[in-house]
Amino acid sequence: MTTSLKVLKSAGLLLGMQLVQRGLGITSTLILARLLLPEHFGVVALVVIALQFFELLVEIGNQQYIIQKTEVTEADLNTAWTMNIVIKSTMFVLILFLAPFLADFFETPELTTALAVAAITLPLRALKSPGMMLLAREINYRPIFWLSLWQKGLSFIVVVAWAFASPSHWAIISGTLVSGLVFTIGSYRVHNFRPHWTLVHFRQQWQFSQWLLLRRIVGFTRSQIDNLMVSRLFGTAQLGGYNLVREVSLLPALSAIIPMSQPLLAAISESKVDRQALAYRIRLSLALMITVLTPITAFIMLYPELIIRVLLGPGWSEFSPLLEPFGLFFFTFCLFALVSDAIIAQGKVKLLFWFDVVSTATIIAILWLTATGGLEIMAWVRGWLAVATTIALLLILEQQTAFSLIKLLFLCIPTLAGTSLAVVMIQSLDLSGSHYLVQFLLLGTLHVTTAAVSTGIIGLFLLKRTEEWGQLRYLVNQARGR
Repeated sequence: MTTSLKVLKSAGLLLGMQLVQRGLGITSTLILARLLLPEHFGVVALVVIALQFFELLVEIGNQQYIIQKTEVTEADLNTAWTMNIVIKSTMFVLILFLAPFLADFFETPELTTALAVAAITLPLRALKSPGMMLLAREINYRPIFWLSLWQKGLSFIVVVAWAFASPSHWAIISGTLVSGLVFTIGSYRVHNFRPHWTLVHFRQQWQFSQWLLLRRIVGFTRSQIDNLMVSRLFGTAQLGGYNLVREVSLLPALSAIIPMSQPLLAAISESKVDRQALAYRIRLSLALMITVLTPITAFIMLYPELIIRVLLGPGWSEFSPLLEPFGLFFFTFCLFALVSDAIIAQGKVKLLFWFDVVSTATIIAILWLTATGGLEIMAWVRGWLAVATTIALLLILEQQTAFSLIKLLFLCIPTLAGTSLAVVMIQSLDLSGSHYLVQFLLLGTLHVTTAAVSTGIIGLFLLKRTEEWGQLRYLVNQARGR
């Protein structure tokens, strides 16, 4: 089986997995939004922000290290597993010590116990089998597919049951713990690799990981600075609404688009020696992602109030204006991740780190100077800053790989035209007399269907002579033949 076909099938499998997972996630969000208060989501947001920060401090990038290596030995896998356990267990103890001080800083007493309990997931997830990295390296996601379904299903049951029995932030935290436990235990059932304790290749892995680690610290600051500013300037309840709406905007990204792009990293890594093949795969990957992102972004920005009312309920309507600027954040979130992975796959982690340092400093300065007047201003400024940094990173990738930005723009014409036609069509419809759920389903279905069909037809006529279109047609025919 060719690499391209493996990527296509793995992406399809990941899409199916994430649709089920995120379907459960969306369902639980719908339920929790009607049971919990903004204050509860505010506590959870602070726990997640703090935990993500501490986790990235100990995330050494061992999966990226394993994937990008030409040859992988058992010693490589065992060293990665051992380093993970040692570093993350040490961080867990540190979090227990720091939790009371963080609770005082954010003026949220509940944060002390909540953060301490949630931090158990750090050493728990570190124990998972390194065989999972081998599956990702081999672009074999079928075992991960079934394990993830069990993980999400059991977590969903625990979260919903807890929320009904005792509505509080503990419902979400308990689900996180169950999720980590199920995945770690299950990883030893889906792969027969059994790790052993060793640090024989510590130096080699650390040399690769140190710049990646520094970059993640800076990247975390860039991604969460607006949340931290909202917490300090407007309070925990406002943070709960702001962060939840931002999460809603990222649901399509986290549920399908980012996971579907995971196999592309392995494919790009395979072609990094062949500069022409590398440019081609990067261009095709970016074009496919933009084709998917464009119509979704348009719908998010057109109907923010309707989306929030359906997903979170009328009680969250005061935060619905935030979803429109977060549409920009959604689009760039996915694209930025893919461009970053393409640069990492070439081993240019140091370059990426310094880009993040400069862009993060710029974002912080601009947010502090212009975005303290309210949540909506904060969201719009953050959205446009995300657009600017993504364009800058895309230009760096163009300079590094010569994938041809002009060719990429040409490949994106069908989705831009198809999405525009879909917007014109649904904007001409008057469904104001219908129930809001009916409006959401009809408008969403018509928008996606019209955009997809229009994009396909325009692409057939405009791109049929391009190498990328021929490759897509070949892959589809190969997939059908099997």
